[in-house]
Amino acid sequence: MDGQSHDLGQAQGSATMCAIFEMGLMVVTGKCLMNDADNALQRLDAALGQVETEMRAVECHGTLVGLLCARGKVDKREWLDYIAHHLDPADLLAREALETFGALFEAASAQLGDSNLEFQPLLPEDDVTVEERVAALAQWAQGFVLGMSVGGIVDIDKMPRDSAEIMHDLVDICRADSYELEGGEEDEVAYNELLEYVRTGVLLINEELHPTRAAPREDVTLH
Repeated sequence: MDGQSHDLGQAQGSATMCAIFEMGLMVVTGKCLMNDADNALQRLDAALGQVETEMRAVECHGTLVGLLCARGKVDKREWLDYIAHHLDPADLLAREALETFGALFEAASAQLGDSNLEFQPLLPEDDVTVEERVAALAQWAQGFVLGMSVGGIVDIDKMPRDSAEIMHDLVDICRADSYELEGGEEDEVAYNELLEYVRTGVLLINEELHPTRAAPREDVTLH
């Protein structure tokens, strides 16, 4: 991450496409409504409970985004087979979980392919402590690295140079929950800068690996 500068552009939360699912969960809007992200995380955690996995919602979203970035095109059935292969659609709760995982896929795919580059990691909102948000971001990064591996990216150093550098940084960010925080406004600033780095880094990886999926981001420069 050292030696890289990022134009943060608009403040976090402005003109954001909230990562909220369809069926009343996916809302494309300029601001989050009714604690959208928190509601989405709760619904996704409930769905993950049906597949009896230790993976939490933020890691699940990161895994899906990593898989999409690695592959470029992923069939929704492939994603459902990966995350919930043993669920029986005849079971009501299992069917609801499958619908949630499917909606997550549609939302993440739409965000990564959005020409306005409004992708956002699905993370807790600002009503939780900065320590919890940093830990969640670390889990999201872990999921993204896992998803890239599942998608076939097993040797980071064989990726394009900028993408490889960002991936190494994301591996470091997986350990962000061990960072020592000072306590105060500086932590909020540092978290928001780290979140923006992850957000724009994912977009740059996606663009380098699949340049036809979304327009290049011109307001982010890597040195």
